[in-house]
Amino acid sequence: MSASESRPAHFALRAWYAFRMLRLRSRVQPRDVPAVRSGDPLADRILLVGNGPSHGWGVVTHQLGLVGQLASAMTSRTGRTCDADLIGAEAMNVRSAMAWIGDRELRGDDAVVLMIGFNDALRFTSLAVWKRELRALIDGIAQRMRQGMTITVVGIPPVQSFSAYGSLAARHSEQHRLKLNAASEKIATLRGIRYMEIPTSRTRGAAGPQASVYRDFASAIADEVAPQLLATRPTPTPRAAQRDKVWDWSGTGAIVAAARHGGEANLRRLTEKAQKSFGVELAVVSLVDGDRLYHGNNTDVMPTSVPLELSFCKYTVESGEPVIIPDTGRDERFVDNPLVDVSFINFYAGYPLRASDGHVIGSFCLQGSQPRKESSLALDLLRDLAMEAQDVLRGYETEVALTTDPATPFMAPPTGAPVVFDDAMA
Repeated sequence: MSASESRPAHFALRAWYAFRMLRLRSRVQPRDVPAVRSGDPLADRILLVGNGPSHGWGVVTHQLGLVGQLASAMTSRTGRTCDADLIGAEAMNVRSAMAWIGDRELRGDDAVVLMIGFNDALRFTSLAVWKRELRALIDGIAQRMRQGMTITVVGIPPVQSFSAYGSLAARHSEQHRLKLNAASEKIATLRGIRYMEIPTSRTRGAAGPQASVYRDFASAIADEVAPQLLATRPTPTPRAAQRDKVWDWSGTGAIVAAARHGGEANLRRLTEKAQKSFGVELAVVSLVDGDRLYHGNNTDVMPTSVPLELSFCKYTVESGEPVIIPDTGRDERFVDNPLVDVSFINFYAGYPLRASDGHVIGSFCLQGSQPRKESSLALDLLRDLAMEAQDVLRGYETEVALTTDPATPFMAPPTGAPVVFDDAMA
């Protein structure tokens, strides 16, 4: 193991990256849904799985970011309409990418573009881990593809293209970025799929508008992907329109929509009070839907959603009880969790939130960078804040779901006794 991959260095890089993400919350970033919809039943469908440049730092809408620019560039080259979706977030890395894809039906897409690894380069993910996880990701996608669907692996672009990360980070990570890209090209070649790099000459860095960088990236990707698409789908045939999201709990849509614009006012007040009262970096109202956990606030620094299987709140929702994790680094459930590794969350406390029918729909949770003892947490205050948030959420219900089997964990009445996960229980 090299010095850059040693445990102390890895810890320092985790801390630096988490601090950088907190700083970036004040910068312009998209708040809208990362998708382009034409309404054309003949439209080509592109899925972009990405982080870093895919997220859209520096522009106010995803239409100006990579996903919007890619749909436009594809249309200009094929002469056909193009729908595009982005899966991923700044916190996604190569180890968590498949979880981020989750249960999405990939057979409806015509091409997948993988543009991951930006934070893997910045945080010095080891070459061995990169190779193993990239192989698994490509193979996992290929197993769910329909015949004729293509995959294109895009190399990690130069960090200096994005001034938000700083010149020191760019210089520090450049050689590692090149090593990861070389490994990616070899893996793609062995699997018979396309690999491409973004030409450095096309990037303009901090000197020009950020949208121009995304436009140049999209242009390069479209030059590679459009000919493949024309060859594999020469004569488009009509197909069913992509359906709107149907939420498991009726109020989720309104809360998620509000989160894109600062969050629902009362929930924001309660979480800000919790952050100050408990001395943590983040307090969040989260809502579970399918294989995703949606954040109802603080989405300026956190993704709108994360894979449920990688989240802390999964255990709060499943148990229907308060859950406290004093030190995530000492709990085997999370010590190797790729989402926790990127986000630098070392303390968690969550209290379940219930719909009017008693069903657990999410949690009111605290997340901090410093481990702390369970005894130091004022559970009564956490419960009071959670119950206030629960009342706010119930005001957004448009229908009351039928009560299911009360014996299930989701329906168990709250006892108030927290479930504490520590190293002794792991």
